[in-house]
This record gives sequence, C-alpha cells and structure tokens, in this order.
Amino acid sequence: MDVSGTLAAGAVSPYPFGVIDLTAVSPSVVRTYGVDIRLTSGVVTTLSHSPFQSRSDFGGPIITGEPRAWAHYQTRKLAVMPAPPQSYPYTVWYLPVLADLVADADAFDGVAGWEDFIVWDVVTRLIIRDQYMTAFQTATTYKNEIWADILRNATRVTSAGGAVLGRDSMGERGIMDNWRRNRALPPP
Repeated sequence: MDVSGTLAAGAVSPYPFGVIDLTAVSPSVVRTYGVDIRLTSGVVTTLSHSPFQSRSDFGGPIITGEPRAWAHYQTRKLAVMPAPPQSYPYTVWYLPVLADLVADADAFDGVAGWEDFIVWDVVTRLIIRDQYMTAFQTATTYKNEIWADILRNATRVTSAGGAVLGRDSMGERGIMDNWRRNRALPPP
C-alpha cells in the first residue's frame, strides 16, 4: 500500500531532521518499504534507507537540503534526512497490518509457510496437555525451526525499515562508506 502527504520544510523540533508521521494511517504500518519525494523540478526521487544511527551524518537542524535518506525513529514515524529546505510531496510505500480472520471463509493472506508455525504451536500445546514428552520434543523442534525460518525471511528485506531481529545488512552501505573506504587509513 501507499500513503501520500506533504513533508514540512525544516527540522521538526526538537529533532534535527524532517518527520513523516504515519500514526494516523489505517490500516497501520507493519513495515516501510520506501519513501519517494517529488522535487520542485517535478522529478520523483526515492530516498535511501539509512540506519537511524547515521542521522548526524546529515548536519542536524542547521544544515538543510534536498532529502536523501529516511529511517524509522519510532514504529510509525520516519526521520527524513537532511531536513528539507521547503515542502515536498511524498509517497510512503508500506506493508499494512493484515485484517483479523473472523469468519470460517476467511483466508490467511500472509507469507507462505508462516501458518506452519501456528499449526506446530497448537500441536505442542495439545501434547503438553496430554503429557507425551518425546512427541512434545519433536514437535517443539519443528516449531522452533519454522520460527527461525520466519525470522530469517521476515527480516531479510535490506531496504525496509522496522525490522529489529536478524536484519540482513549484507552489502548495505551508509552515506559515508565511500568516503571512509577511499581514505588512506594507517594499518591497525
């Protein structure tokens, strides 16, 4: 899904960056995939995802400029860095919260394989009730393997924000990486 709005000019006090507030978005945000802004020239540009820890690389509230990056600083609030010098229209691309399954005809519309965890969780709960220790250990092993797969696959999207466990950052680069790589550093 996507949601659009207008990014306010300047840093949002007390922060040194611009802010996109997604708290009123319905259905709520589970994961943010990207942020696009429309520049005054009419060109739409996609902001890079940056770790929130890199926010000081953009100069704080004194330095403003064309936004280049975004990061989550709360679950449904995005930091836009550097703070924009003027208002820009934006579009945020996100994964919404799935609707609750309430009727018998409702279908799970998540990632294929995630329902396996629910099945094995129910199996382990039934086995606990019936006190079959060997079967319980086997079912728990299957359930834990499926949970590990879910975590590994759910947090693999490099450009998406919001993931906190096991995020795959292989090949991810910060804004300052090229500068650091090109500097001649003395051996450790």
